[in-house]
Amino acid sequence: MTEKVTARVELGLAHWAMVMTAASMVSRILGFLRNTAISTLFGQNRLTDMLNTSFVIPDTIYLVLVGGGISSAFIPVLSTYLAEKREKEVWEVVSIAFNIVLVLVGLAILFCMSLTPSLVRLVAPGFDDQQVAYTAFLTRIGLISIMFHSLNGVLMGTEYAYQSFIGTVIGPLVYNAAIIIFGIALAQPLGIAAFAVSTLIGAFLNFLVQIWGVGRLKPRYTWSLNFHHPAIRRIGHLMLPVALGLSIAQINLFINQTFIASFLPQGSINALTISSRVVMVPMLFATSIGITLLPALTRLAAQEERETFSSYLVTSLRTIVFLALPATVGLAVLGEPVIRVLFEHGRFTRQDTLLTAGALTYYALGITAYGAYEILARAFYALHDTRTPLKTSLLTLALGTGLNFTLGPLWGVRGLALAYSLAGWFNAFLLYYYLRRRGFVPVDFSAVGRTLARSLGAALVMGVVLKLLAGRISLGWPDFEVVREGLGLLVMIGLGAVLYLGLAWVWRMEELEHLWRILRRRVRRTRPVGGQKTRDV
Repeated sequence: MTEKVTARVELGLAHWAMVMTAASMVSRILGFLRNTAISTLFGQNRLTDMLNTSFVIPDTIYLVLVGGGISSAFIPVLSTYLAEKREKEVWEVVSIAFNIVLVLVGLAILFCMSLTPSLVRLVAPGFDDQQVAYTAFLTRIGLISIMFHSLNGVLMGTEYAYQSFIGTVIGPLVYNAAIIIFGIALAQPLGIAAFAVSTLIGAFLNFLVQIWGVGRLKPRYTWSLNFHHPAIRRIGHLMLPVALGLSIAQINLFINQTFIASFLPQGSINALTISSRVVMVPMLFATSIGITLLPALTRLAAQEERETFSSYLVTSLRTIVFLALPATVGLAVLGEPVIRVLFEHGRFTRQDTLLTAGALTYYALGITAYGAYEILARAFYALHDTRTPLKTSLLTLALGTGLNFTLGPLWGVRGLALAYSLAGWFNAFLLYYYLRRRGFVPVDFSAVGRTLARSLGAALVMGVVLKLLAGRISLGWPDFEVVREGLGLLVMIGLGAVLYLGLAWVWRMEELEHLWRILRRRVRRTRPVGGQKTRDV
């Protein structure tokens, strides 16, 4: 690949990574508003625990049958077909995949509908009979919404393969906005079930957005369930290890956030859920980079562009480390005011804040690890290797289960959050180890090590300063307490960012210069090579 094309691809990926990160941030803000609405109206208790538990079974169906296959198999196979100029076959594959998902997910939903109470008892054995019955009712509503989520996965995967991201950007915003609007509107007559119903409405509206997004690509849909199509067989072959791996990851997650937590004091499940969602915010850039990077890595692997493949991977990892470490330190220091500003309203009490902030601190320790996992796992997917991530997931489940059952009873939600973070680091290191052994990807990770050391040093200095200033910055305005505390928190975050970036500038860290070049090009809306658009790659 020529240097000009490489530059175009890098800027194209950076452009869409930034757009998707910005959109994901807005979507995440809407998600926080949704959680704030639930916390304000219902507090943090067994009722909110039941609502969070009701999503476990539907989410598992989606992740196992659809979610993992989209990133690990569907997008790489479509990207390979597009790289080989076989667009006519692409739409045949998309049609078959859409139809198969429609049938298989439909059958899975019917099966789970008939066994919902038993499945709830399996997921949350600490619930009593009344709590199981109501959670089963909420779960059945969530099962219906999974059909739309699953079909959305196929449609969005198609858009990713074509590197047409507008529908994938707008859809999640519509989804979260609908949950808030309809959830609040229906809260009076339906109680907390309003947010299960609003989730179903949001999933349907997102489905309509994705239909529009794919429609822009001029699709050619046909009804077919041809399981023997070479691409479908390839997708199935690649998906199976990932489906098993995601099953393992989901088992680890529900052991961490639901199974053991159902025996802890009321509100523990909700505290773990809320704190884990806060931690997801710094990981948005990692997820966005991983999604936009996958089609390019797949094409580079198919064309055996080893040097460029390695360069993209190292640059992405260094960027993740540079952004994740200050987020880890910042959340560890400012976790309590973050939770207080976001959620301590209405029926959400001071005690609820302390419980949730404790979990947040220990979840934050895994931000860098899970961010690196997003990149490393997709490197294997691009190489059409889904068995290695499965192997590491099995080993991680074994460690994570032991840590959960050991630390959870000892330290409550803090112990469970710490167990999840330690398991994440173990998984990331395993993937790193196996990737270095691959002859196809001769990656020099010493550059990542230098970034890790410098970023950690700058983040620790930032953390010490924030700790010294915590509680000493007080604004006398405005009179509205929530806004005043929110502004004070933003000032602290701003000071931390300025200090961290200042140290990075003094130490001449390449990652800062890289991000600055991306921002400068984006603001100026320049075309990187010969005036050609980045989508032409």
